[in-house]
Amino acid sequence: MVLRVRWTACVLALLAVGLLTVGGGGAGAAAGCGGYPSTRDLANPLMLNTSPGTNPLNGASFFVDGPKRGSAAKKIARLLGLHPGRFPITYSWAQFRQRIESGDLSRRLVHHGKLAFKVHQLEKIADQPEEQRFSLYSAGGGRGKVFGQVYKILCDNLQADPGTIPVITTFFLYQAGYCESRTQIVRNRPRFQRQVNEMARGVGNHPAVMLLELDAIGSSKCMQKTGALGEWEADIRYEIDKVAALPHVVAYIEGGYSDAEGPRYTARVLNAVGASKIRGFFTNDTHENWTIDEIKWGTRVSQLAHGAHFIVNTAQNGNGPKRHKHPGRNGNSDLCNPPGRALGPPPTTHTGYPLVDAFLWTGVPGNSSGHCRGGPASGVFWPRRAIGLAKRAKPRLGPGGPLLPVSY
Repeated sequence: MVLRVRWTACVLALLAVGLLTVGGGGAGAAAGCGGYPSTRDLANPLMLNTSPGTNPLNGASFFVDGPKRGSAAKKIARLLGLHPGRFPITYSWAQFRQRIESGDLSRRLVHHGKLAFKVHQLEKIADQPEEQRFSLYSAGGGRGKVFGQVYKILCDNLQADPGTIPVITTFFLYQAGYCESRTQIVRNRPRFQRQVNEMARGVGNHPAVMLLELDAIGSSKCMQKTGALGEWEADIRYEIDKVAALPHVVAYIEGGYSDAEGPRYTARVLNAVGASKIRGFFTNDTHENWTIDEIKWGTRVSQLAHGAHFIVNTAQNGNGPKRHKHPGRNGNSDLCNPPGRALGPPPTTHTGYPLVDAFLWTGVPGNSSGHCRGGPASGVFWPRRAIGLAKRAKPRLGPGGPLLPVSY
């Protein structure tokens, strides 16, 4: 309650001084928090303590959420009989884990093998950075709501892991559902632009890695068939321009997946939307393709897109994809809570591939992708699935390949 009152007071104060603009697409003043400068250091855009060299993500410590907000950390707290909401926002996952491993909570696990197993598996997920998603649904998406959500995350929630870099994903494009018509895109453009503007103002001068627009290019071929691709590209270009102007953001636009569109189509769209204004693209966001397949495909895309760098999502690809027997009818891969999947390589900027800036988990492993196979609603953390993914975890790049020298 105290945090909610404090956050509300901050927003009201910003309204009073005119820093929070809840209207449409005006430039507005960047709000943000933390007193970060407005000038960009091209050699170190995230303002890391040590110069990152050629990869701007090198040396970044990414935000790990605590038991109050973290998906897996909250479930662990509940398994141990604790109420996540009673933790202060400043209580970190590192503090909580210390209690689990060697503090007072560890004694609860000594004689409870099944409980200890569940906690240990969920720790593999809670240990890793958790992306923060801002979307057309954030707090209902009305005027000022996206800004308020961004401000809350960056100025309150990040206190659970101070000094770290948040990984932010966005989902504003699909205002009218997948495969939109030209008329739908144009009609919803004012709302889309307003939400993007609010998000950009909320981030302001704050350092962040931003992964823009789930399925932006990966599912865009449908709009090409309906004649709406040009308008779709215009919206993506608008968001890229807004984010490219943020001084301490390193951004990547969603670029698809190796089992869908070919490198030539993908690169053409990347070039059309101005991806060269940001760092590059990211792949595999809604798929579970082997990492090595994404690297090979992404490298070919990069060669046709001005050498763009990219990130591969490895959240759930430790066993690769579950292929459909009839891909022509059902698509190449089973994407709705496919059984037998596993955590892939943990997040790292040391990928061994010069064009691949990082392996990241661009969504929380264990989040349901729909009500299929007994899952909860899409996007809801499903502990049983998360534990299964963690139990089968494999830091492997490809089928039959060696395991990477990393641990979970």
